[in-house]
Order: sequence, then C-alpha cells, then structure tokens
Amino acid sequence: MTRPYHAPKTYSWRQILPRMEGIRKQATTQFILAWQSSQTKSVQDFSWHETMGFVIVKRDDAARCMVLSPRVADILGDLGCTADASSVGNHPMLGAGRRNGKNRDDNGSGPDKDAAQTSWRPAHARFALRCEPPHLRIFSAQQLVTEIPECLRARRRLLKSKLNEDEMLLSITQFPLLGSATSTYIDGQGPTSGPLLRSQLLSDDCLHQIPPFALEIDGIIERRGSVPHTAVPVFRDKDTPWPFIDPELSPATLDFGTLRLPEAGSGSGSGGSRDRDSGYAMGVQSKSRSSSNGPANTAAMNGGQPANSFAHGRFMEVLQLDPPPVSSPLLDIPSGRNSILLDSPLFGVGSGGILRVTLCAADLDEARVLYDHLAPISAIMIALTAGTPIVRGYLTDRDSYWDVQCSAVDDRSAQERGFAPLTTAKGKLMKSRFGTIDNYLGPGPNSKDMSFNPEYNDMYYTYDSGANVKMMNAGVDKELSQHVSRLFIRDLHFATAKMLREKDDATGSRSNGQEHFKRFLGCNRQNVCLYPPNTRTRSGWEVEFMSLEVQLTDEENAAYITFIVLLSRVILSYRLNLYLPISMMDQNMARAQSVNAVKEQLFYFRRDLFSGQDGKQSGPGRISRGGNNSNWNESQGDAAGATTPERDAPHNQNLGIGSPDTAEYVELTINEILNGSPTHKVTGLLTIVLSYLPSMGLEYCAEQELRRQLVLIRRRASGKLCTLATWMRNFVQQHPDYRHDSVVSPKVNYDMLRTLNDIEEGRVAAPELLKVTLPTP
Repeated sequence: MTRPYHAPKTYSWRQILPRMEGIRKQATTQFILAWQSSQTKSVQDFSWHETMGFVIVKRDDAARCMVLSPRVADILGDLGCTADASSVGNHPMLGAGRRNGKNRDDNGSGPDKDAAQTSWRPAHARFALRCEPPHLRIFSAQQLVTEIPECLRARRRLLKSKLNEDEMLLSITQFPLLGSATSTYIDGQGPTSGPLLRSQLLSDDCLHQIPPFALEIDGIIERRGSVPHTAVPVFRDKDTPWPFIDPELSPATLDFGTLRLPEAGSGSGSGGSRDRDSGYAMGVQSKSRSSSNGPANTAAMNGGQPANSFAHGRFMEVLQLDPPPVSSPLLDIPSGRNSILLDSPLFGVGSGGILRVTLCAADLDEARVLYDHLAPISAIMIALTAGTPIVRGYLTDRDSYWDVQCSAVDDRSAQERGFAPLTTAKGKLMKSRFGTIDNYLGPGPNSKDMSFNPEYNDMYYTYDSGANVKMMNAGVDKELSQHVSRLFIRDLHFATAKMLREKDDATGSRSNGQEHFKRFLGCNRQNVCLYPPNTRTRSGWEVEFMSLEVQLTDEENAAYITFIVLLSRVILSYRLNLYLPISMMDQNMARAQSVNAVKEQLFYFRRDLFSGQDGKQSGPGRISRGGNNSNWNESQGDAAGATTPERDAPHNQNLGIGSPDTAEYVELTINEILNGSPTHKVTGLLTIVLSYLPSMGLEYCAEQELRRQLVLIRRRASGKLCTLATWMRNFVQQHPDYRHDSVVSPKVNYDMLRTLNDIEEGRVAAPELLKVTLPTP
C-alpha cells in the first residue's frame, strides 16, 4: 500500500523565483554526487517496471450519456491510500525489488498480492489515477509470459471492485468530450473561467486541488505569461463546415482578461523577484509565415519549423495574428482556422490514461545505450499505439495525443519563444518542456562502441552554461553534461519548504539527497528520460520510455510492455545501431500522429541495424520515397543576445542522398520497419526480437507464448489489426446518429465508450482490433 503522505508547505513559482538559481546550483551538485557515487557501482540484475493510468467515467444509461467521475480521492481511500501527491514532479519512488542482491520475495507474490500491494497515486485530474507495481520487476522469461498479463488483470479487477455500479474503468488516453462546450463532461460540473485553471473550457472541478498540482498549473500559466493555447486540426468530413472556425474559442471570443503583463519596460516585482520576461512587450511584432527574418520566424533554427512552433510538422498551426496591444498577454494565440482550441495545461498533464516502461540499467554506459537507441523508436510506437482521434467532442485530423500534451504544458516565456528580445531569459528554446529529446548521449568515454556520430545531434538546443562548467570540472563528459544542464534552463513551478531551507556549500554535505534534481527531471519530460540511481530502490541508472499511448485491454498493454522490455535486451545483446539524426526523429514524430499513420506514412529508419559499432557506417545518404523533406538537414542559428550557449548543429556532409544499396537511412512503412523489407535489405525489429528468444533458454511452451503475445504487434504493424484510434474513428463515422460534420455527440460517445468497455470485458468481439485467441505464428 502507498504510505500516508503529509504534504509539506509548498511555494509557488513567483515565490521561489528569487531562489531559482540557488535551487539550480543545488540540483547540479546533487547530480554530480549521484554520478560520482555510481562510478564504482553496477547492478547485476536487469529490472524494470511499468506505470499505468486509468480514467473513471460515470454512465447514465437512461439518458445515454457519459461523464467523468471525480471520485478518485474516494477510490484511493477505499484502496487504503491517500489522495496526496507524494511524488509530484519526481520519478516514481518504489519499494526495493531486491535486498542484498537477492530477489525481493523468493516465494513469489502472485498477481493478486501484486495488485493488493500496488502503489496507487492521484493524477492532476480528479477523474484519473496512476499505478505502479509494488516492487521492481526482475527480468525473467516466466515473468513476461505469465506474470505481467495476470498482474495487469488482477490490478484492474481490484480497481473495478471499488467503483460504483454506474461507473466504468477505461484505459484510454483522453476522455473524448473533455472540454466540450455543448455537453456536461464531468459529474457535478461547475462554471468555467475559475481562478485555478483560468480556462474557458474546463471547470475547476476537474483539478485535484492539492498544492503541488494546483501550483504546477499556476506556474505554467504565470511563467508563460498567459494560458497556453493549442490548436488541434479538425478532421474534414463531407459535411464539416469549411473553413472551420471553433464556435467556442477563437481570437474573437477569447477572454483576454485572465492574466495581464506589465507594460513595456516596467518589470515586475523588485530585486531578485524580477520577472525573467520583463521585456515581454517591448515593441514585439507578430511575423507572418512568409517573413524571412525576426525572432518569431527563425525557421532554420528548428529543423525548418518556426521558432515559435515547437511541434514539428503540419499539425501545429504556425501562429499568425495582427500585432496585438502592447499589454496583451496573448501574443501567440493560434488563428483557430480549421482547428479547435484548447486553453488549459490540464489538457496535457494528468487528465488521462498513460503507459510507460522504466528500464533499470546495469550502469551509466548501459543506460546511455538504451536512451540513445530507444529514442528513434518513439515515433514507431506512437503510431502503433495511437488511440486519441477525438478531442473536445470533435474528430480531429490526427490519431495521437503527443503534440497536444506537449503544447498544453508549454511554459516558455515570450523571450524563449522568440516574441521578445532576449534580456532576462537564458536563451531561445526550440521545444516545450515536454517533447522529443534534444540530443543523444553517445557512448561513455570508456566505451569501445563507435556507432555514435556527433553529427546526429543536428538540432539546436540551449543549456545552462554555469551548470555545464560545474559538471565538466567534476569530470562529467561533455555530452552528458550538456544533456543534464539543458534541464536547468527551465524553472521549477513549485518547491517545498525543505528544498528552500537547504543550502549548497563547497563540500556538498547538504546535497546528498536528490529532491532538487528530481524536481527538474519531473518537469522536463521527453520521449525517453534518463534518471540517476535511485537511492530508495537501490536501482541503478534508469531509462523511462514515454512514447506509448495506453491500450484498451490488459493483453494489449502487456504485449507492448513485453516488446519494449525484450527490445531493450536485444539492443544490448546484439549491439543494435538505431541512430537517426535528431531532425529525422522529429519528422518521424510528426508523421506518427497523422490519421492512419501505420498504413499511410513513411518513416526514416536506419537501413543496416548491425553496422557502425566499429566506426564504419554502411554508407552515406538516405533514400526518400516522396514528400517534401529534402531540406531536413539545412539549419542555421541566431544566438544573438543569448546569455546561455546554444548547442550548434554540426554540418554533416554525409547525410545527403545515397544509393538504395548503400544509403544509411531509408523511408519505410511501419510494417517494413518491424517485419522487414527485402527490397530495402532491412531486417525488421520484430524479426530480430523473435530471433533473440531461443537464446533465453526458454521451454518450448514459454517461447511460444511469448511469440503469441508479439503477434498482436506484428498484425498491427502489417495493418491486419487496426489501432484503437482507427477503431474509434470508424465507429463514429458508422454510427447512425453521426451527421458527418466532425461533431461527436454525447449519445455517440456513450455508445462508443460502452462498446469499448464491453470489448475490454470480453462481452463483445472486435476482431478488427484484437483477436481474443491469437494463433501461434
């Protein structure tokens, strides 16, 4: 059970702003100490754990409608847990999975005991919750074959036993009607535009109003200078009004009075509390897309994307407005053309289901390999697990939620987004604090692996120069030091009284904890994340894979967990080389979110996964199969006025167009990437994973069961089974009440979610989505 948690006194972003640099220094010292202590230690057993999230909904069968149920606090109480956020902004702190090098429980625990001891946690929203296993899972074949599926099912059974008769438990990324202006979306819904969320779409009733959650939302808004607005393109059906204008939120209807900024040159506060963006309104002009210069349009700095467009690709609309009044906080409201708008960080954090896998490496060198080579797989997994085609009651022109959540929590200030001259900010930031990685770590200084090429880090990113110098002086290598120091260009949104009481000193005697550093980790989430050794669990360096959308059934979730765990073993055992230039990886992430990306999109992928460890690549160049991506590697930067270095993107002479037989990269379908492509001489990732199974020394039945689990992924990749997003989109479009205008009505939503619940419980078959009995391949 989760231990009772007594929330310490917490302080807001504005309150801790005068102490922010001291907190950064303390966090830097904590990382150095963790790095130094790990140099002579290694972990023998490979362990891992999953993190899952669920949404609670309440149904009204008579009215045929579904709303969110804000009863998570009561449910957690019934589970013997408190509804306090004991690890907000931190990596999950689990009970130790081993003691003195031995397994936690030699007699095993069993699924029911595992479920009973599950660590349950609240999420930011009152209708969502998170859970993790009670211990780190020691890797074994038997565990993957039987324990994981059974533990997931037992956990769901336990949680369902605490629900009311009119409630349902769904593992979906987002409730389809959240924020709908035409229907109720949460039980007991109050008025919008409340003081906590400051949203015209979401009621404050949605927010779990404990200090860390409320202060994080407030910190995002305050630091940015306005509520973040996100444009989500609407799917154009045959009767969708076009051009489409959001009837509820548009530049003409937005409430500009929720937050005001100081007039030009006035500053805010005094002394150390001065706002880092006092120059916010200093004669800022909004630039159009066609402009060739200006901070709002430094396209070359971001892989061909404007500096204020953190999302790479066609999904996020480039901001185009007439110059606003100088005191307006909303310099970058999306135009809203052919899009719906979202106006709260809660749309991006803690309001839906999640699925993440954390891998505990033997040492830092192993963690670096996993971090680097799992990152290019993110787009593939986003497309395969796509499950969010409906947002705010509209069918959208995307299947995944990745860019939406990254945009919703984007707290970059006007200077950091390029709307104002750099005066107090540390530099221009190309991405939201949630997004894809900025740089690869490369192998460690003592590694003999030569597959990494510095030219793969071909995108600009900003890092904290003071932290970087301090770490390098302590012996941390350049790539790792810059990776960590880029965390410190962000601010914490809140801090506890304990953090503010601790002071850094020359010996670091008061820095032997990790709270400061883990706060920075918690508010910087990329597609893969690196964590230092966990002093509480005694685990080593950890890599968290974030790029999965939670699936409807436990069998699906177990299959994807199994694939990621096995793939990590294959990467290390076969020394796979999956490196892509960061710019290509970002383009893949944009493509992965499009409608039916599994069948209709091409993704950059490495042609030969077994070359490069000795420093010899298979050949220069890439093969393009259509599209307008010829300028993917053309970039230049403008760091004028930056007080913190921006990592220059090296010019790679060898990343041009090559021949089909020697090209280093090629555009492939997901089926070709996972199942192989003889035409392009590519060995499929899934094929490699399956070839690894005999080396595990499994009994015949166990190996066949693992193969059976992976059939789901093979069929999803080939298109024989559809994604959850495709299933939901087809259900809506075939529903008799749907008017083909992109609007998902409450009745359509009720029927869809009720059917999904019946599929999950096995009462309704959905062979196009999931085969109940998968044959042996």
